[in-house]
Amino acid sequence: MYTIGKLSKNTGVTVRTLDYYDEIGLIKPSSKTGGGHRLYSEDDVMQLERVLALKYMGFSLEQIKDILKNSTLNWQESIQQQLELVKREQERLKMLEQALLGVSYSIKYEGEINWPIIFSIIQLYQHDPEDALQPYKEYLSEDEMKIVLDMNVGNMSEEDIKEWLKVVGDIRDNLHLDPNSEEAEQLVISWANQADKMFGNNEELLENMWEALQNFKEGIAFYPMDNDVINFIKRVATSKGGQNYDT
Repeated sequence: MYTIGKLSKNTGVTVRTLDYYDEIGLIKPSSKTGGGHRLYSEDDVMQLERVLALKYMGFSLEQIKDILKNSTLNWQESIQQQLELVKREQERLKMLEQALLGVSYSIKYEGEINWPIIFSIIQLYQHDPEDALQPYKEYLSEDEMKIVLDMNVGNMSEEDIKEWLKVVGDIRDNLHLDPNSEEAEQLVISWANQADKMFGNNEELLENMWEALQNFKEGIAFYPMDNDVINFIKRVATSKGGQNYDT
């Protein structure tokens, strides 16, 4: 058992904070000494650890209170839950990093800010990374969505992002080209080669991704692809007898 002073010393949490947590019913000591001093059990310490972890991840004290109230986890399950929460937070932050890098590079290429993408990034600050892929759920399997998510949160280097933005940017700068021209075909081939590289030459995923893109919903998942770029690729493919550049 730990007195409030000893618990404060061992954890770095101030006595004032522990007093407040007790006051609002977040962490109440299990017992008291004969003199009325509060005593915290090992379970109380684990509860404090969970509170601090959830607070660090941005949950409000009211939200934390609800989470703990509805939880029947033992110590090992509690730690595992926190590990999963940390992993999801890492994924979200990594996707935010990739998205912000993408927007930063795109401003250099385009000279302007893409506001719909900025709004998507703002939403990502408040939601899980998987939410960015929800518009494509009917086209991509759970495993495929995981691959796309992993690509966004870890497998793309800054160089990959630059190359992707360049091949898409090159198409956007040349939408006026005759779809039958060799120059147009080379642009689309470069795009297809970069897509192959990004998705590990996964033919089935590329086919499903292309179907998703043709039913495009703007967002950060395939940024900076837009309908003009997609329609250009389709026109070039049609002019070449329906060649599939996505595989």
